[in-house]
Amino acid sequence: MRQSEPKVFPTQHILTITVLATLVYLLLYFVYTRFKKKDDLRLIEPQSRSKSLIVIFTLFAALVIRILLSVLVEGHKTDINCFTSWANTLYRSGFQDFYNGAMPDYPPGYMYVLRFMASIATAVFGHGPRDQFGNYDLFYVSFIKLPAIIADLGAAYFVYNAAQKRYGFSRAFFLLALVAFNPLMIYISSGWGQIDQILTVFITFAIYELEKENAIIAGFLYGLSILLKPQALMVGPLFAVAYFCYVFEPIYIEKEKRNKEFIKRLGKTAAAVLVAVLMLVLSALPFSRSDLPWYRLIHEKYLGTATSYDYASVNAYNIFTLFGKNWARVDQKSFIGLTLGQLGTIGMAYSVLLGCVIYIVGRKKNRGAMFLAAAFTFASLFTLGHYMHERYMFPVLLLLFAAYLYYDNKYLLYLAIAYTAFGMLNCLCAFYYSQYHQYYLYWDKGLILFGSICNVITFIALKILCIYLVFIRRKEQEDGAGFAGGKTQNVLDR
Repeated sequence: MRQSEPKVFPTQHILTITVLATLVYLLLYFVYTRFKKKDDLRLIEPQSRSKSLIVIFTLFAALVIRILLSVLVEGHKTDINCFTSWANTLYRSGFQDFYNGAMPDYPPGYMYVLRFMASIATAVFGHGPRDQFGNYDLFYVSFIKLPAIIADLGAAYFVYNAAQKRYGFSRAFFLLALVAFNPLMIYISSGWGQIDQILTVFITFAIYELEKENAIIAGFLYGLSILLKPQALMVGPLFAVAYFCYVFEPIYIEKEKRNKEFIKRLGKTAAAVLVAVLMLVLSALPFSRSDLPWYRLIHEKYLGTATSYDYASVNAYNIFTLFGKNWARVDQKSFIGLTLGQLGTIGMAYSVLLGCVIYIVGRKKNRGAMFLAAAFTFASLFTLGHYMHERYMFPVLLLLFAAYLYYDNKYLLYLAIAYTAFGMLNCLCAFYYSQYHQYYLYWDKGLILFGSICNVITFIALKILCIYLVFIRRKEQEDGAGFAGGKTQNVLDR
């Protein structure tokens, strides 16, 4: 890859990729809407065995596309350098001396995955991440990307499986396709080479299990997400509120069963917390040393990593970047006298508080409220908070699809498409900055302004929709299967 400063930033190239990817995705969505308008959706209703074959073929096609892209595109230089180097070091030197020197900024959880993938990749290719000439072996690199690719396919199947229970095969199949061929998901996992989808899948599964009142399993899954990336803590307060509601829900049942159910739920919640904490401790033990005990390692990898980039925005096209504060220090004063860090803290507090309110109020009418609240929380923190990177909005995509399964509101899909398009623009720009090793220089301020405006407007639209779905819509949802049903007279539900 070319490493010198480009004379012209590739704006046209970035916009072309973004527009073409979005148009193809919109075409897939329009095909879905055509089938959705059919009341019985029997246009493609095969036998059970054929259904399985169609799903397998679709997931296989999505896998082939990702593998091809993973080989053709080396990935984000910094991230691929880190992942391959960490994987190779863990394979050759073990765990104990790993967090030494440069001190990798990822928590221990994903290091086990990298160690496992490195052992397999080295056995298959016979060497480490670089070939005999010192160049990256792209097949080895694509192998390191494989866990995120598998998470993409798992996300698609999750949406399909949940949708089929409510809508039948035809509609569920197109929802499967919308997730499996989402261009931003494809690009982040296969092109960029990041693991945001793994984090997102575990958070989504944790919410799904908690909604089914499998509190311990939910705690285990959320604990896994924290082990992988500290960004999982962004919805930590929301999970805390959800468990609180779960524990105190028995006050609404008859008195003779109330105390027994309360104690049972409190015990499950305590077990869930214990499981998550134990996973954190156990994952850190193999890496600990006399000069780096496990408790200090956990503190540094979670609190230290979250604040390691001391900037208002790190290539995140949000409210700070909109006002020219990308890569601005958090201690810089704003025009109202507060520092950028103080403004970001206010934005974060607002995001978490409103996300929790959306869940508390929304859960009374719809069991998908936590998916909606989590999507809002991630989107709001990305837009209004400091320390944000370009990919911190990524979990919003799958969470919006999950919320759609429960609310059946087309505007949730519109927002998923918008976040896909503008997230693609944001991530492509950040990717090109990394390719030229010019993180602090920008060659097209108009493109940055456009992307920031689009992301902020999309967030405002999401906020309006959340307020409508939770606070305004009067129609009661069908709760028997946990999904919203029926027709409504309001334009936002049509």
